[in-house]
Amino acid sequence: MIDISLISHWDADWAWRFPRRIKAPEKEAFLQMLDQELQTMGFATERIQVRNVFTNRLLLTRCDQPGVIFMAHYDTPTSMPFWLSPLYQVFGHTRQIALSVALIILILLPNSLATAISARFPSLVGVTAVVMTLFYVLLVLSFTSLLIPNPHNREDNTSGVIGLLALADWLEDQPALKAKVQFVFLDNEEWGLLGSGSLKDHWDKQGYPYRDAVIISLDCISRGQVPLVLHHGKAQYARQVLPYLQKHLPETRLVNMRFIPLSDNYIFRKQGAMDITFTDRALLPGGYYVPRIHVRQDDDLSPQRLAACVQGLGEFLNAYLPRNLSL
Repeated sequence: MIDISLISHWDADWAWRFPRRIKAPEKEAFLQMLDQELQTMGFATERIQVRNVFTNRLLLTRCDQPGVIFMAHYDTPTSMPFWLSPLYQVFGHTRQIALSVALIILILLPNSLATAISARFPSLVGVTAVVMTLFYVLLVLSFTSLLIPNPHNREDNTSGVIGLLALADWLEDQPALKAKVQFVFLDNEEWGLLGSGSLKDHWDKQGYPYRDAVIISLDCISRGQVPLVLHHGKAQYARQVLPYLQKHLPETRLVNMRFIPLSDNYIFRKQGAMDITFTDRALLPGGYYVPRIHVRQDDDLSPQRLAACVQGLGEFLNAYLPRNLSL
């Protein structure tokens, strides 16, 4: 069984000691703690630094021939503009393209209205110019929040990192399974999947045998009421994982994201990599969004739901690895 008390301990401890992992010293302190935890559990670890726009600081457990690779990004996001979160609730994170179109319309619409008003009422040209200037100044100022670190990140993606450690703890006394499972802690997911991209480049140069492994990313796995197993067209592994999660979380759904990236699994989509994320249903039917992330309200975590997810993944390992590898 998964140790829920240990999950609760990590949650409370990290919320106090490591609320932000954006600057290099914050990341280094967090990685050092993770490294010590993994070594205490009997895992050999390695650190990799790869430059890809930014320096990506990665932590991996050593595994010569991985059968299953679990990933989670440990870097934390900045704050999003206050008006963007409600838009996600309408469209859903799973409809990034639709949201982008809506944003473009919202940004361009006031200018179109101002132009039409000025053409119809020439005396208001000066007024509309002032109003439009103020509008764009406020728009730019709202986006500056993207530069402000958010110290509230218990779901995004502290929950995913805790999920990996909880699974590592579960594997500690199962040496046959443990030898075929690798854990990867990725950097700079929030800036465009840079950490996972740099890791793939590194692995390709090294000839590392990741292509035949099941790759599972955990990102925001406690709060939402509808867990999703996300893939990008190649779903053979995702379909195998799904029933083990549905056993403990019956509302879990399989979703094909096609060309829309949501998390680090996108970099490994050709290998059939999946992402597990807990969501709520968007107001527009068919969409899903991750509730209360990139905002101050990301200040709680559900150890029970997180543990249910990890329990299902553990049962998948118990079934998949002996059947597909020589254990």
